[in-house]
Amino acid sequence: MSEILDLFVARAREVTLAEGAPRLGLALSGRKAEQAMPCPRCGGKDRFALNTAKNKWNCRGGSVGGNDAIGMAAHLKGLDLNRREEFLEACGLVLGEAVPDGAERISDERRAELRAEAEALQARAEAEAEERDKASGEFREKELARCRGIYDAAYPGIGGTDAARYLAVRSGLPLDCMVLLHAARFVEKLTYWHGRDERGFARDIWCGPAMVLPFVDGAGEIIGIHQTWIDASNAPKHRPLLYGLTRAGAEAGREDRAGPPTQHWPAPADLDAGFYEALPTKKMRGTKKGGLLPIAGDMSATRWVVGEGIENVCAWLGKEFRQDEELARSTFYAAAGDIGNLAGAAARTGRWKHPSETKIDAKGVARPVMLPSPDPDPEKLDEGFPVGPHIAEILLLGDGDSEPYWTATMMARAQARARLLAPEARVPVLWPPAGKDWAETILDGLRGEVA
Repeated sequence: MSEILDLFVARAREVTLAEGAPRLGLALSGRKAEQAMPCPRCGGKDRFALNTAKNKWNCRGGSVGGNDAIGMAAHLKGLDLNRREEFLEACGLVLGEAVPDGAERISDERRAELRAEAEALQARAEAEAEERDKASGEFREKELARCRGIYDAAYPGIGGTDAARYLAVRSGLPLDCMVLLHAARFVEKLTYWHGRDERGFARDIWCGPAMVLPFVDGAGEIIGIHQTWIDASNAPKHRPLLYGLTRAGAEAGREDRAGPPTQHWPAPADLDAGFYEALPTKKMRGTKKGGLLPIAGDMSATRWVVGEGIENVCAWLGKEFRQDEELARSTFYAAAGDIGNLAGAAARTGRWKHPSETKIDAKGVARPVMLPSPDPDPEKLDEGFPVGPHIAEILLLGDGDSEPYWTATMMARAQARARLLAPEARVPVLWPPAGKDWAETILDGLRGEVA
């Protein structure tokens, strides 16, 4: 019996985390080495993690971890490895086998105790999850109310405002086209919030003119907003220049300061050292996933033009308006907000190696940069801008000034996803010249015509 048990334990010790995880009821996602998930024992959202490459696991909830499957089984099942019978139980769990006959086994009383403990922990984990969902739902409702408040208080339309002049300069959209941008609104003074003050309250670092557009879902209901701050005096982008403290700056003891630059702040040396950085002057609030920013036209149109950014879509709108006003007025133009929302969720398989770029891993070895799958996840088609089956044509506007292989992968996924949601639609991807976006390209063309 001793030899049988010794072999049983030796085999259990050789079980890797990747082999033992499914036997313990852990669902691993794809082929990635680093996995994070709720702890089956103590709950949480991503409290439990394991790395199949390093063969290590840890639970932040219990402040425990290790590098073997037996210890992981003991944590997940509440077993005490100092008890011979419970150690053997853990060995059996990772092997997916029963403990050999004649070996010490857990008593019925102890098994009932473990079951009761597990049920109590599960109940607590479910209560915590319910509380988190409730808090998250309340936060989303409050944030959506704030978004609606900002949008409803904005000046309807942008004709004659700084927003109209901004789009004319940045995209070439004719001023007489601004009336087509029925969803765009203008705020003369919109506060820019960044960081916290010494009392812990949100800190306002800028207040100025801004353009606001709503994110809407497939039914046209507002789910968030997009804000673009404007500074007509700050060419070429005509948006304010704002700086904020970086993590490196905080670690170096620099002043926690944010806002427009002054004569003496931030110092050039601090900028070179990365202690302060330029802050984004475009911000999204609420929810963008599954939504879009309506630029012009109606979602019931059978022809759509969709791009990543507002300026590029406006540039294309202006181009088509000058060439064929009737076509422009019968088309729906929209921005996705970012390329992730344009492309949607990637399939779990199909990642591919970048043909030239590499990165150095923890061991100092050069590894190829992996690009996401060009295929959409068929179970997450709603995680991208809404596409209706009534659409006959969707023109997707590509971007030529981003990393080309990554961008091409994302656009291929956007195209494939749109074809799944609108099977009868034509879905061409239109690319500007390399190194440029459509706004730059169309503006260059307009300058050439003027010259």
